[in-house]
Amino acid sequence: MRRYKWHLILVLGLALVLISSAAACTGTEKVTYAPDFTLQNVNDETISLSDFRGKPVMLVFWKIHCAACQFQIPYTQAFYDEWSSDTIAVLTINVGDSISAIQDYIASHGITYPVLLDPKGEAAQKYGIPGVPITFIIDDEGIVKAYKIGAFKSREEIESGIKNMFPSLIFKPKIETSPEIGKRAPDFTLSTINGQSATLSEFRGKTVLLNFWVSSCTACVDEMPYFQTIFDEQANEELVVLSINCGENSQTVQSTIDSLGLTFPMLLDPDGKVCTTYKRGAPTTFLIDGNGVIMAIRDKVFQSPEEIETMLASPQ
Repeated sequence: MRRYKWHLILVLGLALVLISSAAACTGTEKVTYAPDFTLQNVNDETISLSDFRGKPVMLVFWKIHCAACQFQIPYTQAFYDEWSSDTIAVLTINVGDSISAIQDYIASHGITYPVLLDPKGEAAQKYGIPGVPITFIIDDEGIVKAYKIGAFKSREEIESGIKNMFPSLIFKPKIETSPEIGKRAPDFTLSTINGQSATLSEFRGKTVLLNFWVSSCTACVDEMPYFQTIFDEQANEELVVLSINCGENSQTVQSTIDSLGLTFPMLLDPDGKVCTTYKRGAPTTFLIDGNGVIMAIRDKVFQSPEEIETMLASPQ
């Protein structure tokens, strides 16, 4: 088995193009097919590489306690978020970590691309990987076209490498849809009214009550005291109350805060990008569970704190 491992990686070294240098190696007439595998994903579904025949595949091997892997993950996620799966399939294989550790890591880091489980390293052995992270670029016929040992340094580097391999490939941006119940809430980073930074994914493990509003909306302002009541009575290590103002300046927002005596976190979305991403009017409130999944949506005004409590009691 050891001889087979290193034989494969040596063949790849002769036959392929290293993405990091984009320089052709010798022996490019050789064809190396990506070894097929069948693995479970974190949702206990069975996935085979051959399932994706007919489209290019970006295949990444990684481990949790690997600094370079951790460095690359946001760029892999950004690439996955940007491009349609009809353009290229993104698959990652975790080597050796437990399912519980992987699930916790996925939840805490907002990973939505497919993660397959290779607990005994059998798929890794087939590919003869010398370490992680390592990324293989496989064409629509299952032929390995390139590989990169080590981390990509940006989403753009990933895109550039793949476009070099497939110059005729038409990249299709994903079609954005409105956030729905049962789907992961889009992540964001915004400034608070106090100038601090807040990122939605930082609150993984907690329930988040996320409200969108504008001061020119009377109904939005009318329900603010009810959120304050919930914040005063229930906000703790288990519940986070966040409110996002859509498109107004800090002075206008501060005026509303002062007039109502609000103390829960108030985030500013001056250009309205996050509000547009969530594709709802104001007021709208999302209930998001500890895994970042939307559990309930209310797009009309609350009439009392008790109505908010009813939303919080929704099954999670």
